[in-house]
Amino acid sequence: MLGNSIGDMVKCWEAMNNNLRLQLGNIRVSFQKSFYEVEHAHVSPFYGYLRGSVSRAALRRIAEELLRVDYVGTNRQICGCTLRTSYGLPCACELRRYRVGGIPIPIDVVHVHWRKLTMEVELEVGEDDGSEVDMTSAMDDLWRRFRSLDVIGKRALRSRVCELAYPTMTTLCPPPEKIKTKGGVKKKGKKPADYDVYRDPSYHEYVDKASQSSQRQSQPSQTSKKIKLSKKQPQFILQFPNHIRSYIEDIVNVESDGNCGFRVIASLHGYGEDGWPMVRRELGLEIIDKDRSTLYDKLFSNRLSAVRESLMIESFGSQPPEKWMSLPDMGYLIANRYNVVLVCLGNPCITFFPMTSSHSPNVSIYCIGFVNHNHWVQVNMKEGFPLPPVTLDWKKFRSHIATTWMLGFAGRMQHWQLLTPVLA
Repeated sequence: MLGNSIGDMVKCWEAMNNNLRLQLGNIRVSFQKSFYEVEHAHVSPFYGYLRGSVSRAALRRIAEELLRVDYVGTNRQICGCTLRTSYGLPCACELRRYRVGGIPIPIDVVHVHWRKLTMEVELEVGEDDGSEVDMTSAMDDLWRRFRSLDVIGKRALRSRVCELAYPTMTTLCPPPEKIKTKGGVKKKGKKPADYDVYRDPSYHEYVDKASQSSQRQSQPSQTSKKIKLSKKQPQFILQFPNHIRSYIEDIVNVESDGNCGFRVIASLHGYGEDGWPMVRRELGLEIIDKDRSTLYDKLFSNRLSAVRESLMIESFGSQPPEKWMSLPDMGYLIANRYNVVLVCLGNPCITFFPMTSSHSPNVSIYCIGFVNHNHWVQVNMKEGFPLPPVTLDWKKFRSHIATTWMLGFAGRMQHWQLLTPVLA
């Protein structure tokens, strides 16, 4: 914009002013995009609290950091916490805790710099009213929010409060070993293979090397959780009806800790097996949904509070039998919450359609199996497999438009009825 080096002061000032105006316009456009546009990578419920409230540049950095979660875990030494200390954004080990906890990323963990989506100057509060430094209202709101959260939300909120209350307790950790910061190489030797020059590695290279080593070590344990059992362990298949076995492609096992049913649903829904707390949380929100409160009052009757209590847990780890996923109660909630068709293979075999929506030709079908009288597994079926019947309560309490589900799958349900008496 300056054009050349011989302009006078007026021309230089106008050029710089035009450049600043252009930059200011681009910034305002980016703010509007952060308000109204959602990138495909950020449509997950995991970003629910951040969409429209945080800069898209920050969301992109968080999405990139999320790729490291699987091999970093909650190990701060491997993570390095660079994103937290440099940008004020949640790092990989912090994101891992939110994912395992089944909660979206809280907006409070994002630095205020990324949340300021306006160029306007905030109005200052009058100095004489004292409201600028009054914490009473804020503390009351904080306590109310803390009491309303479940155990997972309370842990996340407490972690953030502790960072403010105890600033001397840093989350940083020392590097794996002492790093030489000055001085040349004094000993002659072979050039290290991992680096392009003969020098001491930088700190980030130590972190990257440790992360890659951790990733290689963690891969066998991740693949060992999901094993195709249809050929290697036929004892699961033998527990399903004879006429449906030929339609089973494979069976995927999950960890047996009292959360197995929710683990299967989390895996089918794309959260990953470790996303089972998020499934519990979302089903808990479903049962108190105002739009369906009348439906669940009629459906569960005096068991409504018991069904809701079964979704609430006090700690992670193994859960008692009263916290296990049980059908048909959870089947209705899963079908309604995720608008999917849920098929259960066990004793008995049941199909759950959504109760308040109409038939969709592109609906997802989640198939689960109940084995050993106490364990849920994921069952992957062939295309067009027969569907077992629905429950009497579904027929009794479903909405009028939900009848289209049975009409849309009438052929597959009749196929099941034709197969059952022949092999009975």
